[in-house]
Amino acid sequence: MIAIDARRAAGIALALLLILSGTKEYTRRLERAAERQILQQLGGSGQVYVDIQPRWGALGALLARAESIRVYASDFRAAQMPFFAEPPIPGWRGKAEKVQIVLEDFYLSGVAVRRLEALIPNVSLDSRAATFRLRIRVFGAGWGAGQVVLDEEGLGEFVKRRLPEVRYPQVRVTPSEIRIVGELAALLTAWRFEAWGQVGIHNGRQVVIENVQVAVEGENLHPAVVQKVVSTLNPVIDLERDLRLGSAFIAERVELGDGFLKLVGRATIPPRKQGENDGKTRR
Repeated sequence: MIAIDARRAAGIALALLLILSGTKEYTRRLERAAERQILQQLGGSGQVYVDIQPRWGALGALLARAESIRVYASDFRAAQMPFFAEPPIPGWRGKAEKVQIVLEDFYLSGVAVRRLEALIPNVSLDSRAATFRLRIRVFGAGWGAGQVVLDEEGLGEFVKRRLPEVRYPQVRVTPSEIRIVGELAALLTAWRFEAWGQVGIHNGRQVVIENVQVAVEGENLHPAVVQKVVSTLNPVIDLERDLRLGSAFIAERVELGDGFLKLVGRATIPPRKQGENDGKTRR
């Protein structure tokens, strides 16, 4: 009796081992395929890493059921975010309880971004694409936490666009204020230009400088002139126009640090708009 039980237990253990090893191999293949897919969407440049933690073992892997999916990418250039939700297919729905996206040191719409991070819940997936094509295809997602970090280099790109009259603009960020320094070209003369103030959020989409003061050659300008400068400068960043993040990220507050600006808010994986490509930048 003991021998029979031992043989049966050994058989069960072997079957479980084969199932687990098969699940791990399938998951690894899906991860590597997803990395190639994302890298292609990013134009073939940069580093991409995908980690999938499936639910229910082999069954969960085959049915595109995951506890979590983590996507990490860095050192790439993209015209827009490459993550979109596609129209759903009835009867072929998987689910990831949460998807974490971490992007570092990249260019988005031509602007340097230090870091973008999102933790998105309830992401529905195409189980047919995962099972038969080894592709991650998203049908829809909930709203989770997100943040976007820009450094002084990235902010300087926005200032150049907003204030073309100011040459060689440099941006300095401290925990209390943002300061812009450059040269104002007028009447064949270069004047030292400075503008500084606090940072605020309007409508979840626009980053603006508030309580602005402006000085030329150390002399503060008249409030009416300052208002004209402010109207030209603001919004410093429009998430929809400048970074094309309007449907993916809503800023709720801004945090300043030494050399960086952090936007904190809510993030999701938005539906793909008609005529929208996969986000890669052509070279």
